[in-house]
Amino acid sequence: PNWQPLSMMPMIASIIDGEVENFEDLYKNLCEARKNPHVMDDMIIDRAINNHRKYLKGAWVYDEQLIRWKKEKLTEKQSREIERLTGQMIKYRKMCEEIIAVSEEIKKGTINRILEMSDEEVAIAVLTGKLKMP
Repeated sequence: PNWQPLSMMPMIASIIDGEVENFEDLYKNLCEARKNPHVMDDMIIDRAINNHRKYLKGAWVYDEQLIRWKKEKLTEKQSREIERLTGQMIKYRKMCEEIIAVSEEIKKGTINRILEMSDEEVAIAVLTGKLKMP
């Protein structure tokens, strides 16, 4: 990693805040898709899962940057911002984990799962309410 000077805090804050906002939007959309998982395919869901696993794996870089900044002589404003960003990183991880969990749930009912079913299995799923038809 290329550790940034304290002067780069606004840029790093913007990145962290933007990611958290994007994760919240994606999570909201995935929760909506959970109602009709058959409109999603494995490729889209796998991408969401894989990307957010990568984000989780790389989150330590932001954490370490914040830890390094905490060791510097800070103004009160800088100290508050680092604390806020530390909280954002907690949210960052939580959102990644929730996106992965919802995506794995959706994957059980994607169009790929439906196409794997026989006609009889689809009919039973529709009649028992396990599969909603548009």
